[in-house]
Amino acid sequence: MANDNVQLAKALQAVAASLMGTETKNGVGKNSMRNTAQMRQEAMRKQLVREAVLTQALQTSAGIKKISANLGNPARFKLDYKAIFRNFVIVEQIPDGVPLIYDKDLPFVPAVKVGQGGATREIEMRGKRVEIKEFEISARPKLPYSELYSRRYRALDRMKDRLVEGMELREDLIGFSLIETASTLANTPQTTTSYLDRDTLALGYAQVEKNRLPVGSVLMSAFGTSSIRRWQYQVMDQAGMQEIRETGYIGNNWGADFYVSDQIPAGTVYIMSTPKFCGWMPIRKDLDVIPADDPDNLRLGFVGYENLAMTWFNSLGATKVMFNSAA
Repeated sequence: MANDNVQLAKALQAVAASLMGTETKNGVGKNSMRNTAQMRQEAMRKQLVREAVLTQALQTSAGIKKISANLGNPARFKLDYKAIFRNFVIVEQIPDGVPLIYDKDLPFVPAVKVGQGGATREIEMRGKRVEIKEFEISARPKLPYSELYSRRYRALDRMKDRLVEGMELREDLIGFSLIETASTLANTPQTTTSYLDRDTLALGYAQVEKNRLPVGSVLMSAFGTSSIRRWQYQVMDQAGMQEIRETGYIGNNWGADFYVSDQIPAGTVYIMSTPKFCGWMPIRKDLDVIPADDPDNLRLGFVGYENLAMTWFNSLGATKVMFNSAA
């Protein structure tokens, strides 16, 4: 009777297997290899569908943006650079064809402007009306088509982020050079052989305030914040001590906003007045990112473009403090 039950169970198992489209032998499916091949074919079909959708999306700018919005970021070693020069000047959108001319309230105060091409600095010693020259900032990153499939992050989106970062860095470097030039024209730089202490910083404040100008911003390197951390807590407000430095802004002290940039020399601090007493940054075309592929070389790309001008029209509104960054 027991053997009959075993035989019946095997027969029922065989019938069930045949109804499911499989055959068994000793309880093992004989068509497992067939199922594996079907699974591979289905996976290949899905991969071809994904590639077709991706290829179609890459034909339009909207498709590229959609791809960028649905992918991840790579592991990064440091924060992206954030532009801060625009915090120190008046930023104004200028209509096409309008001359870039400003009138000086005090003709005898030296002014600094960016020359043709953004490479030179020109000093206007005297004059009631000054015309500044516009220049271009551009970048053209390219990405191999194969990177879309080999990278595990949003390759196109990351490339666009790096493009913006590079252009903001270039903008700041040009602007910082204006501050450097203007800070030594009308005011006396302050120097200390030790780390940046509050007494030396106060003397720098006085250089700007003696011209009947309020101090609005302080720009320094990371070594400046290292010195500030040595101050007692009564000197620097706690909000300024704890501010996360993702945007370069670290807090407020003595009525001025403190900013940090790794593009400032190690032992240098710039003390500036408020934007309306310092500089002007007219913009013809603000930062724009345009798709610019190179299909002949199997490259995807973007073009970043900006058309602007810069001037630090009041050298009385900036001074420099130098300290020993190794102290």
